[in-house]
Amino acid sequence: MPKDQRTVSPEHFSTFGDLLRYLRERAHLSQRELAALVGYHFSYISYLEKNTRAVDEASLLGRFVPALGLEDDLEWAKRLLELSKVKNGDMPLSVRSAESTVGETKADGLPPSLTSMIGREVESARLRKMILNPDIRLVSVLGPPGVGKTCLSLNVARALQPAFQDGVLFVDLAVVSDPQYLLPAIAAALGIAGSAAVSAEEALKPALAEKNLLIVLDNFEQVVSAAPLLLPLLGAAPRIKTLVTSREVLRLRGEHEFHLDPLPIPPRDGLPIDSNLMDFSSVALFVARARAARPEFHVDEKNASFAAEICSRLDGLPLAIELAAARIRTMSLASMIEQFDRRFDWLSQGARDQAEWRQTLTGAIEWSVNLLTEQERALFHRLSIFPGGWTLAAAEEICSDDVLCGRSEVFRLLIHLMEKSLVIPEDEDGRFSFLATIREFAFAGLGKSGELETLRKRHFEYYLRFMQAAKPNIRQGAHQLLWLDRTEREYPNLRLALEWAVEKTERASQAMELGFCVHGFWVTRSYIRDARQWLSKILALDPSPNRIRADLLRFASDYASSQGEYAQAQTFEEEAMNISRALADEPGIYFSMDGMAMLSGAQGNYERASGLLEEVLVYRRRQNDAVLLAATLNNLAIATRRLGNLENAKGLFLEAVRINREKKNMKSLSHSLHGLAEIDTQQGNYENALALFKESIEVRVQLLDMKGLAYSLDSLAMLAELMGYEYIAVKLKGASDQIREKIGSPVTLATEREQKEFLNRLKSKLGGEKFETAWFDGQTMSLEQTLEVVGQLRGLGN
Repeated sequence: MPKDQRTVSPEHFSTFGDLLRYLRERAHLSQRELAALVGYHFSYISYLEKNTRAVDEASLLGRFVPALGLEDDLEWAKRLLELSKVKNGDMPLSVRSAESTVGETKADGLPPSLTSMIGREVESARLRKMILNPDIRLVSVLGPPGVGKTCLSLNVARALQPAFQDGVLFVDLAVVSDPQYLLPAIAAALGIAGSAAVSAEEALKPALAEKNLLIVLDNFEQVVSAAPLLLPLLGAAPRIKTLVTSREVLRLRGEHEFHLDPLPIPPRDGLPIDSNLMDFSSVALFVARARAARPEFHVDEKNASFAAEICSRLDGLPLAIELAAARIRTMSLASMIEQFDRRFDWLSQGARDQAEWRQTLTGAIEWSVNLLTEQERALFHRLSIFPGGWTLAAAEEICSDDVLCGRSEVFRLLIHLMEKSLVIPEDEDGRFSFLATIREFAFAGLGKSGELETLRKRHFEYYLRFMQAAKPNIRQGAHQLLWLDRTEREYPNLRLALEWAVEKTERASQAMELGFCVHGFWVTRSYIRDARQWLSKILALDPSPNRIRADLLRFASDYASSQGEYAQAQTFEEEAMNISRALADEPGIYFSMDGMAMLSGAQGNYERASGLLEEVLVYRRRQNDAVLLAATLNNLAIATRRLGNLENAKGLFLEAVRINREKKNMKSLSHSLHGLAEIDTQQGNYENALALFKESIEVRVQLLDMKGLAYSLDSLAMLAELMGYEYIAVKLKGASDQIREKIGSPVTLATEREQKEFLNRLKSKLGGEKFETAWFDGQTMSLEQTLEVVGQLRGLGN
């Protein structure tokens, strides 16, 4: 731009961008102010001034000239128009001048495709079928930022060009921020020049009336309030069909919604043995784009798990995956994983031919967030407090306020966020969630808002109340499974609540209360490692000798014993007993006696275990708690069976079965059934033992009690050997070993020797090679495959 403003003339400018910037500044307009006057997004003005985008003649004369005050300054207006045509060949097709007409060359209606589309074959077929349906005129492809709506729509439109006599028209609305310019943008793409005398709608209706055309309107969320303007056009042109891409539903009569989900991702807990990583289209896309960036790249045994994890943690979003793959030039897969918390920093610098907001993951999400109202934006950021999704009740309780977002407003705003593809409705219990990438973006905004600490406290208080309600229902009752599953779904939120509670010592009592309530879930679902880690942090907050500390110490002892750390378990149990005695807490004393008995039994000292449990049983019979009585009956029956008194043990187990069925205590029932099955095995009643084991396993699978399931598989494997199923016995033992390794709970010291003898015996019977094959099969089986093997045990084998 010339420096001397006094002598500047139109001829001093050689680029459209420089001239536009000069005229804007001369008119004392910011980029945002000019954008508002011409109906464009403010970022597009920046692109124009950088000469990276173009503007059509109709928009230039109809909007820019008046906005810049050039109606009576024809010399400057003429130069602006001349420079706008210098690079006309590079202009986006959405704003091409009148020289390009509909149907003139069908291929010109769409931007060129420079990369192949991967993993959308099913969606493409469904979308093509919808568009070709004679009863459907308007289809909206909906989905979150970066999910690939434009790519899919262009691919389908390209495939359908031959089906439309006048071809396909592509209109990119990303540059249009004012809804009133929707129809002028369509007119400009058709090559219809603007006129003050004739409105865009009046010009479009006769131009489209006889056309057989597919119009693709991309990025419609920019102008969604103008959606009703489409209906008169469709009414005037019966052979026109419209394909819209939008992050927000249009809410029009006749609109058919096509919701586009992210690409399938590998499971977080590893692939089944018969799966191929490249079968997951998210991974196939990552590999294809990585090879485009670095041709020698390939997936092998060393990096396959990294590739799978990257695609999973990027939610299967094609934009994010392509940005990550492009980084393969400078980053290894391992370093991507290491720096994943900073992914918004390195998931940038996409293809330069893309709009700037599409060149970064942040830009793609920010584009949507900028279109939200102040209320919607506030709720969007606040909802990021939930790492594991949320219910409406949780959102109303935690995220409402008296200013921006009242409790009664939350549901309405939540619906808006869903309609704008930022929030995902889940199928169960009216839950909602974010994609992980969107949540991280929202959470960063929450951190800047000054509301984070307030929301975290509210979040803790809500989930403490949730667990106080869940605890008795997890313990027993008709709704035990329902509450276990609810707690499972809320577990990421419970972890966050625990994190808040253990951050400061003054929150010790709150942390203890939550840990006390979550214990029933931990022990039932075999979250042994998690339980030990949290209890260690909680117990370190406050050493004061009180009842709840004693309870938590007993829990910690049980988990330590489950991991074979008997000395640590004994230390915990002794401290708990000392506290209970000092407080004259009789229930606590008997709880510790029970714990010490179980600890003795796990190490093979059944005499001591039996003696302690006899005392506890007498006490339990005096109390009015059938659930605790049944648990003590089970524990004493185990010790009694190990001491060889099978009939007495059977009587104890049968009494426990009756109580557990009456009280609907499923976990304790599974123990009782298992114990009876072991007695029948010892007495040679194999068929009856098999039926009892299967019933116990069925209950444990329903509960997802993986420690109990491993226990069942160990015993069932021994029964399988006795019934002549040596190969199946090894598979079952291999499956049990896999479960124990995953949850961190080895076999007890008391049974370790007999387990080794059992395996050595089977290896001798089958031979080394056959044994190893069976063992590998067992270790790599899924839960479903394990249950199929259990089902193969039907009677005496060969």
